[in-house]
Amino acid sequence: MKKTILTGVMVAVSSFAAPINLVPYANLTGTQVITFEDVAGGGPPGTSYDGIFESGNTGFAERFVGQTLGINGLTDVLSGVPIGSLALQAGASGQNLNVFDDGTGLNVLNGLGPAGFPNFDALGEGAIALLFDFDQSEFGFRVVGADGGSAFLSFFRRNGTLIESIAVSNLSDLFYGFSRDGGLHDIAGISLYSNDDGGIAFDDLRYNVAGVPEPGTIALLSLGLGALAFRRCFLKR
Repeated sequence: MKKTILTGVMVAVSSFAAPINLVPYANLTGTQVITFEDVAGGGPPGTSYDGIFESGNTGFAERFVGQTLGINGLTDVLSGVPIGSLALQAGASGQNLNVFDDGTGLNVLNGLGPAGFPNFDALGEGAIALLFDFDQSEFGFRVVGADGGSAFLSFFRRNGTLIESIAVSNLSDLFYGFSRDGGLHDIAGISLYSNDDGGIAFDDLRYNVAGVPEPGTIALLSLGLGALAFRRCFLKR
């Protein structure tokens, strides 16, 4: 399995074109942003979500079916790869996902670790998996509560095959961006976990493909363009 180690300091990133490249968040072209303001949060410890939930055309859970959940102290660790087509799998009750107000009036997403909700030691210590409704070529997020640890991300195609696993070190409360080499649109899902002391949360998840036109919409568009072309030709006579 290919793994790339990336530092959070942009100037230290090599020009080598890996399958997934760390890029400035501001350089992402996507305008779709998940802020988690459409789901319940509240002050810490916030709201625990025991099942799969959706926000911004994206599904969230603890991991993908086929991945193995391990524990390192108070922290989740993911290993293995999905089995077959990507499918989300929720964690145990109180150990899945959580949304809370970060103190600025904004909701943030975090995984719940083995200590379990509502124990504060669980906040930000759990794994997270997200499954897009449509394949993407880029992705980004804002980290909240980082303390210099590392985040470990795996990018998957919709059929469950691995694109690349990477580690982002020296985490800070910054924005991070990732882009597919060559602009390929085949990022269907991402899993991640962290070893950052005290846990981390995420917000402002950014991606670039909101949807694709339905076949009927494409047909209507083609008919409309055809009619417009005919009208222009007719008027020129």
